[in-house]
Amino acid sequence: MSTVVALVAGSSPAVAAPGPRGIADRLMLQADDLAGQVPGPVEDGLAWPLRPQPCADTPVPQPVAARALAADYGGRFRVYEQVSRYRGDGAERYVAELSAQLARCGVGGGDNGLDPQVEGLYGPDSLLFFGNYDEGDRYVAYGVKAVGCYVVLVMMSDSLYGAPDVTTLNGIVSAAIGRVSA
Repeated sequence: MSTVVALVAGSSPAVAAPGPRGIADRLMLQADDLAGQVPGPVEDGLAWPLRPQPCADTPVPQPVAARALAADYGGRFRVYEQVSRYRGDGAERYVAELSAQLARCGVGGGDNGLDPQVEGLYGPDSLLFFGNYDEGDRYVAYGVKAVGCYVVLVMMSDSLYGAPDVTTLNGIVSAAIGRVSA
């Protein structure tokens, strides 16, 4: 199980705590990527997985290290980021397996669960998909990209309407990809 470090909004230092198990601060979203909100710990009991496995009976490649953070954004959104490091081609294999599992075990727009959407939105080895709840009337949005030995996953939830802003998510995912690519 990966160690989880959360992000907390407030006047604390603008850089998150040192990375557990080898995921450096520079690879994680920072306050300047999140409208000034300092990332902090992911809250206990998060309902949506930060390493999705849509088909419960089919394993996905596991990382050698992972780090997760969270921050409030824009008054109604909550942003979660997980950066995972894999050996060899494990990052690409995870995204390929996730895509295959979304196609096989995704629920479609009218049910609760993960719903496949767009491949390649952020370049090769990337996905945009949704986690539906309340019979598909509400959702969280995920952006995922393999970058070298890393997988960057950003999830956005909306506490007001249950419908995150995908354009805003795409901007945050792009910032996260940029940090890992640098």
